[in-house]
Amino acid sequence: MILLSLPLIVNFVGRVQAETKMSAEVQRRSEQLQQEQTTLTQLRAALDYAKSDAFTERYAREQARYAKPGEVVVVPPSAQDSTTPRALWWEDFVARPTVAATPGANATAQPVDRNR
Repeated sequence: MILLSLPLIVNFVGRVQAETKMSAEVQRRSEQLQQEQTTLTQLRAALDYAKSDAFTERYAREQARYAKPGEVVVVPPSAQDSTTPRALWWEDFVARPTVAATPGANATAQPVDRNR
């Protein structure tokens, strides 16, 4: 009787091992599906933002350097643009105005443009 049951036991063990492998594969695929769904959700949110007015305005201001009426765009020079070493760009931007006063005249403060 034991000899007759031996093939059944071997078959049963093989099926248990196959079931274990399939369960592990199902678990791995479920985790992969969850990751892909998270990525899809993030991509849809990014697409919705790219279609929004907020993205358009941010792109126009930061990349295209557009300004609204009455605003001034300030673009600092990059190290590649200058051929000579310069002081820090914000020193030029916030330089104190100098007063060219003549004796006996009402002098008004005029900012000095160092770039000319």
